[in-house]
Amino acid sequence: MLHSLPACLLLAGAAVLSSPALAQDTAPLPEASATPEGATLSTEAAPAATDSSAEDPANADQPPLRAAPWTVTASAGVSNRDDGPDGSWQSLSLTRQVGRGYVRGGLMRYHGTLIQAYTALPSDYYVATLGAGGNFDNWVVDGWASYGRQDYGRITTERGSRESTGAKSSGYYALGGDFGRIFPLSPRWFVTPTVVGSYAEGRLLRPAPEFADLVDLETREPTWTLGSTVRIDYAFGKNADHYIGASVSRNWTSNAVSEVTRGQFEGLENVPRSGLLDSQHTADGWWELGVSANMKLTDRLHLDLYASRSFDALAGNTTAGGISLRQSF
Repeated sequence: MLHSLPACLLLAGAAVLSSPALAQDTAPLPEASATPEGATLSTEAAPAATDSSAEDPANADQPPLRAAPWTVTASAGVSNRDDGPDGSWQSLSLTRQVGRGYVRGGLMRYHGTLIQAYTALPSDYYVATLGAGGNFDNWVVDGWASYGRQDYGRITTERGSRESTGAKSSGYYALGGDFGRIFPLSPRWFVTPTVVGSYAEGRLLRPAPEFADLVDLETREPTWTLGSTVRIDYAFGKNADHYIGASVSRNWTSNAVSEVTRGQFEGLENVPRSGLLDSQHTADGWWELGVSANMKLTDRLHLDLYASRSFDALAGNTTAGGISLRQSF
C-alpha cells in the first residue's frame, strides 16, 4: 500500500497558485479594498477604500498612492499526516493585474516522503505554474496549468539507505480550475462558495525487494481531484482592510491510495528491468476545516496566514499551515 503523492502535491499546488482558499487573489485595484483570502471583490461589493491622507489632515497635501499592477508573493507551508511523515513546500510567484483579472506565473518546491512496506521514499517536486483568472461582478474564476519534475531521494529501510537502481526522476503535470461567487452579507461580512477540479499525472517509484537482483520500477499515477468549499470572511480594521475567515470543504480524489497490481508476473525471473508496473488506485472523500487571516501591513505589503485540518481521510488525516508575504509595486 502506498499513499498517493501526486494527489497531495496537486492540493498543495492549487493552494499556492490557484485556490481561492489561499493565494488566488487578483491584486487589489485602486478603487477597491483588499479582499478575503484572495478573491478581489467588485467595486460595488467591497468596502470603499479610504485614502489615508483624507483621514489625517497632516497628510492632506500628499499625492495619492500610485497604482501597483504587479505583485510578488513568497510562500511556505508544512503538513503533518497522523502517524505518517511530514511534507513541506515553498513557492515564489509574480502576478500582473489586468483590469478585473490577472495573470500569474510561479515556481514551487514540494518535499514529501511516502511509506511503503516499512520503506521510506522521499522525493522533491519542482513545479512551474501559469494561471489566470479574476473577479467579474463578484463571480470569481481561476485556471492554471503546471509542469515539473520529481526527483527521487534515497530509498531508506531499517537496514540502511540506497539510491534507486532504476529511474532517478520523472515528469509531472497538472491542470485545474475553480469557480465561485462572493455574497456580501454586510459591508464587512462575506460568504464565498466555490467548486474546484483538477487533474494531475506523475509517477511513483516502487522499490524492488531486497536481495532479489531486480531494478526499481515506476507506476503511472493519474489523479482526479474535486472539491467544494464554503467560506465566510470578516473585514476589520479602520478601513476594513484586514480579514479573518473560516472554511469547510468536501474533497474527493480518484487516487488516495495506490498499490502495485498483484499477479502481473509468474515469478521474479519474469519481472522486466525497464518499463512501468501496473497499479490499482483507491478513491476517497474527506472533509477539511480551515482558518485564515489576511493582514495589510503597509499600503503595498500584505501578510497571509492559514491553517487546516482534514477528517475521515483514508490515507490519514493531515494538519497543515502556511504563510505568504505579498508585495505590490
